[in-house]
Amino acid sequence: MVSRQQESTEYRFGPYLLIPQRQLLLRGGIPVRIGGRSFDILTLLVRRAGEDVSKSELLTFCWPSTYVHESNLKVNVASLRRTLDAGSADAYITTVSNFGYRFTAAVLREQPETFPEQVASISRSIRQPTDVIGRAAEIHQLAKLLVKTRCLSIVGPGGMGKTTIALALAHHVRSTYSHGVEFVDMSTVGDPAYAPAAIAAGVGARQHSDDALAEIVSVLQERHTLLVVDNCEHLLSSIASIANRLLNALPSLTILTTSREPLSIAYEQVHRLASLSVPQPHQSLTASEANNFGAIRLFVTRASGMANYVLSDADAPLIAAICRRLDGIPLAIELAASKTFAYGVRTLNTMLEQKLLFPKNSERNAPTRQQTMLATLDWSYRLLSEDEAALLRVTSVFSGKFQLEDAVAVAEQISFDATQTIDGLERLTSKSLVYAEQHDGFVVYRLLESTRAFASERLRETGEDRAALLIYARRVLALFERASVEADARDKSEWMSDYARRVDDARSVMNWAFEAGGDRLLGIQLTAAVIPLWYELSALSEMRSRVETALRFAREMTNCPPELTMKLVGALASTSAFVQQLPQNTEASWRECYELGIQTRSVKYEIMGLWGLCAFLIYTGRTMEALERLKDCVSLAQSQSDSHAVDEAHRMMATAEIYLGRIAEARQRLEQLAARHRKANDPTRFARFHSERGVGVRCTLALALFVSGEPQRAMLFVRAAVERAMVSGHVVSLGNALAVFAVPIAFWSGDYTAADEFLQAAEQNGRMDDTGAWREVCHFFKSALRTKRQEMGALDDLQARLRKMMVARQVLRAPIYHAMVAEALLESGMASEGMVWAEEAFQLAKAQDANWCMPEILRVKALLELQSGSSEAAEVTLRSAISKANLMGAYFFELKASLSLARYLVATNRPHEALEVLDSSCVRFAPTDRFTDLSVARELLAQTQSGRGGRVVDSIHIGVATSQAGSGQTPT
Repeated sequence: MVSRQQESTEYRFGPYLLIPQRQLLLRGGIPVRIGGRSFDILTLLVRRAGEDVSKSELLTFCWPSTYVHESNLKVNVASLRRTLDAGSADAYITTVSNFGYRFTAAVLREQPETFPEQVASISRSIRQPTDVIGRAAEIHQLAKLLVKTRCLSIVGPGGMGKTTIALALAHHVRSTYSHGVEFVDMSTVGDPAYAPAAIAAGVGARQHSDDALAEIVSVLQERHTLLVVDNCEHLLSSIASIANRLLNALPSLTILTTSREPLSIAYEQVHRLASLSVPQPHQSLTASEANNFGAIRLFVTRASGMANYVLSDADAPLIAAICRRLDGIPLAIELAASKTFAYGVRTLNTMLEQKLLFPKNSERNAPTRQQTMLATLDWSYRLLSEDEAALLRVTSVFSGKFQLEDAVAVAEQISFDATQTIDGLERLTSKSLVYAEQHDGFVVYRLLESTRAFASERLRETGEDRAALLIYARRVLALFERASVEADARDKSEWMSDYARRVDDARSVMNWAFEAGGDRLLGIQLTAAVIPLWYELSALSEMRSRVETALRFAREMTNCPPELTMKLVGALASTSAFVQQLPQNTEASWRECYELGIQTRSVKYEIMGLWGLCAFLIYTGRTMEALERLKDCVSLAQSQSDSHAVDEAHRMMATAEIYLGRIAEARQRLEQLAARHRKANDPTRFARFHSERGVGVRCTLALALFVSGEPQRAMLFVRAAVERAMVSGHVVSLGNALAVFAVPIAFWSGDYTAADEFLQAAEQNGRMDDTGAWREVCHFFKSALRTKRQEMGALDDLQARLRKMMVARQVLRAPIYHAMVAEALLESGMASEGMVWAEEAFQLAKAQDANWCMPEILRVKALLELQSGSSEAAEVTLRSAISKANLMGAYFFELKASLSLARYLVATNRPHEALEVLDSSCVRFAPTDRFTDLSVARELLAQTQSGRGGRVVDSIHIGVATSQAGSGQTPT
């Protein structure tokens, strides 16, 4: 068989001229752009026109040293047919069933002495990219850069869009070059020796001598031209030499190259092409906001072109996740987008998470090596030396960023020393297969996810994976065991900076460790070591899932150290407070954690177990029992000089005291704690007990201030807590501050605007880590706001939300929530239904010792009694509510009950008694105090004193809640 290099014959058929020696196909004198493999197929078929050519012959000719699947041949033949048959009524290639193909057109063979007299300039047929998305600013920057340099190289990994950028840039600047732009694609040139000839053909140079470069210089002499040389990486030294000679000889020439590696010549200016922009993880986005990111815009454009897809707010975070997983690489994004119609966005994202989706389709008229992401990566991989390929394979074990010492450690598997590893990383970085970045003053490396997946598969094929993974796993375990030890001692921001970026490595090792053939004990050890980081990342759902897996294996093992079981049990119990339905085994888990702490002599976990048990007891309404156990917790923490635990135990005691109605004791305890956390900008601390220390103290003090009649100060403290939680970046602390404190306090204070603001913030925070317990509380208060607005269906939804919370055992503050529902029913004229809920509230408060809200429950109950005609009973109930609130120091609830009673007294013509009730309550507040119920009470007091109280009562129904009356704020 005649080789492609020996071929000198030219072939004419129809309007076409095929010149194999030049790798050129002309139609009417104009070059036709086809891929390299398609060109090879055409060459062999045309040589043997009229004969049946087998598939195996074609595969051997086109891929002489590579095994490829027969489907590659089919794809290229289909592409070739579309190119040749365009505008023609005749078919040039027919399929021979179960054998191969035949070229059916008449072919005229020629032996010209010289190259055709005139080859149309590529400049006149340079193709325009369809649309370049997310790169406008970059192209503008490159255009300015091109003016200042003789040689500009666009460098980046495969699939990044280097050719697209080069074409777009060439079109953008072509008018500035008086003799136009010449474009030469080097991807079809396999031998460096033929690079000069390919460029000569590209610029229309005749070859009268063996010196193709001299011919190029002759053609381009005195011409102001931009020469674009695409896909240079496999011919690097040859292209570098050619570029040097041309630039030295042609002062009016500018060269633009694309490659995965720089040419490294003196004239060269390198532009490393970055990925398209993607949102940060956990960044909440609307559809409109998402379209600001180039990667998402590209995905949506391609998906809409294939499946009439329209981006929605619901899909925005899913597409953001897809684009992040694909590293913002345009080719990978386009290939994934093409599957939107087949799978849908949600399934696509899941498939990428599970490594089930690897793009395998592309534009059919693209060069063969670009027709799949796999082929693109394989092209880069085959250009590596053996040492470079081996280093790339072993570094694929890293799931995220890694440092030099990490690479040196795993490179021991391939017998590399530190010097070899450093040199290898530099070369892989130069070839755009490894990225190097500055991070806090030192260099970190990373592989794009697509590159990592490809190299990981090559690692498995070589059988090196087990040993490399074990080295990697032990290193990751040592890293996180050190992190666990340092967690309580180091500055939080520095600690997070060091370890948060390595969480992907921990995930990767845990996945491997619990697979068949992994190391289960190592996986259990690593799971336990990562627990402090999960707390700080607020990754509670992931932590619970991972811990459950590790604990299951730990309990199956006979040799698992009890210290590991203790840590896992404690973490599992800790996450129970945040799930939508409180697990039945939560109390048992906390008790086991405490007992294992005693067994292993770990006072830290004794404290943790006791604290968690007390939190559970408060959460489930066993407040007195919790208060007694908290005294033991304080003593234990003090014996260890554990100031953090001492403070937290006192905060929890204050929480219990508030709910028990010991408001003065709680305030005194909290004021002392707040003095130690006085500065709003003091350093944020580790969230060892669910919430960051300063946030927890401010929130609990806000609740105490609210109940004791200082809602304005309470709102200041709760806003400070929310702000501090936001600054800390701790999602759990922020969620707790918003859902458990900010929203309820704002709503109960009658500040519906603030309540709505906090609910929106909670909803946004929930997108980062959806905590079931808080989600339901927020849904409840959202329904309560809708009820205040008298929206259709809101009251039914409010009742349904509370029933759902009760089924899920979310009984914290259930008594006052029941009272809220009862009052809402009263306002809607459903007093009998409201009385059922009020009675339930009363019974729950008694069972839970929830004395703090008993005055409010009694007030609502009294209003319902008034509505049903039991006025005497209602008065007794209201006076009881006032008395209980007064004894506890719950002056906010005392004011509300006093206001309700005063309205009743005015309505029954007893103004003097009304004045006495209102005055004794209002006098507790300073003239500067301002909140809804206090303003209404002062107005009623003034009007009653002036003898106009009756008109006020007429305008405000006795049974209607006071929180909106007289307020300048209406629910929005």
